[in-house]
Parts: sequence; structure tokens; C-alpha cells
Amino acid sequence: MPENTASEHVAASPPCGVFISYRRSDAGPYARLLKVQLDKYLPGMPVFMDLDSIEAGTDFADAIKAGIESSAILVALIGPKWLTIRDGKGRRRLDDPDDFVRFEIRTALEGGVRVIPVLVDSAKIPKREQLPADLATLARLNALQMSYERFEYDESRLIAVIRKALPQWPAKV
Repeated sequence: MPENTASEHVAASPPCGVFISYRRSDAGPYARLLKVQLDKYLPGMPVFMDLDSIEAGTDFADAIKAGIESSAILVALIGPKWLTIRDGKGRRRLDDPDDFVRFEIRTALEGGVRVIPVLVDSAKIPKREQLPADLATLARLNALQMSYERFEYDESRLIAVIRKALPQWPAKV
């Protein structure tokens, strides 16, 4: 019987951390505020946000995929225009299989990453028939609300859900 090497006995680390998915023109400021709050209340926890996490000269799609694969949670910030934003040719961006937001959520759903929809500024969860087939599951996920008026309360609820899902990240003392 061949000898086992040390690397055969080392289990891969489970995914941890949070991936923030958002459309810049729809929920960009909320994404930035959420990143700041996650860094403050869950110090040391990896938080992936495209502007901060993807270095110049890096393949965007590869970086996103790696970020999702190393995360336990994807927070999908869904603003009022998330579903209807159009590209330069007038097509709905969500209908493009290469749309980065669609790619992020699809990759998380297919990879078993917990997706938490966060409805920004009175946005509604999209109906199944409004979504591409590869995102249809999103319509069934329980969502949290986030608004300007209640931001501190809303973000504290979201952080509590994240903390419960990732108990290895205690509250900042």
C-alpha cells in the first residue's frame, strides 16, 4: 500500500466571507457602505467587492469566479432598476448571459453559495418569469430590505444574518 502524503490529509478550507453583487448605477453607494460596515463589524472577514478586489490587468470573469468560490455568502443588492437596466443597444442587461451581475448570481447558485437578496429602496423581488431561467431560484429566496431612511437598522439585520451563517467571525469588540 502506498504511503499517504501530508497533503492528502489536509482538507481544503471551507469557503468563508462575503461577495457583494450589485449594479453600480442602481445600488453602488449601498455596496460601498455595506463593505465599510462589514469591515468594521466583522474584522478580518474577506469581503469581495469588484472595485476593491480586482486588480488592474486581471481577468474580470476569472476574478469574480474565484471570489465567489471562496465566499460562503453572496449578497445580491437589488435596486429599483436592477431588473430593467439596459445596455447601449437597448437590450435588458440581465438577458445577456455574459452580464456580470447575472454571471455572479448564477455562479453562486450553481456552486451552492448562499445568496441573500437585499432589496434596496423599495425594490421588489423579481418574479420567476421576469428572470432568465438560470436565475429563477432567486425569485424564491427570502429577501431583506435596505433603505436610506433605515440604513443602520437594515444593515445590522443583514450583518446578524451573515454572522449567524459564519459564526467564526465574532462581533468587533
